[in-house]
Amino acid sequence: MKKLSLLVLFLAQFSWGQINFLDPYELSITSDIAFAPAKEEIEQMQLSFEAQQWPVEVLKYTLLRLQQNPYIVSGFDIELTIWETNRSRKIVIDVPVSTAYVKAFRTEEGFNERYVDFLSDTYEWILDYL
Repeated sequence: MKKLSLLVLFLAQFSWGQINFLDPYELSITSDIAFAPAKEEIEQMQLSFEAQQWPVEVLKYTLLRLQQNPYIVSGFDIELTIWETNRSRKIVIDVPVSTAYVKAFRTEEGFNERYVDFLSDTYEWILDYL
């Protein structure tokens, strides 16, 4: 009984706000090119070039979240929001980060072997939903 009351007291004092396992993983990017019609070849190339930078941002964000929370062992989704400059329109894309990438990014060797695959998979995923 004494142990149970100590446990209840401990849980009452503990702030559940400190554990953020359920916080959404959100990343925002501003781009006007994503909202412009890409009819001509030069516009398509500009969109493609800018879209190649977004997976790098997703990778940096993924590594940051993995450093902040060492208890992540399975895959998760990142909500990538692409805003127009004046914030009047947005595109929301859920980018999956698979368990294989989470495990690979935990070690330096695994990161070196898998980061190019991660970038290309993320780029394809973004273009499919753009």
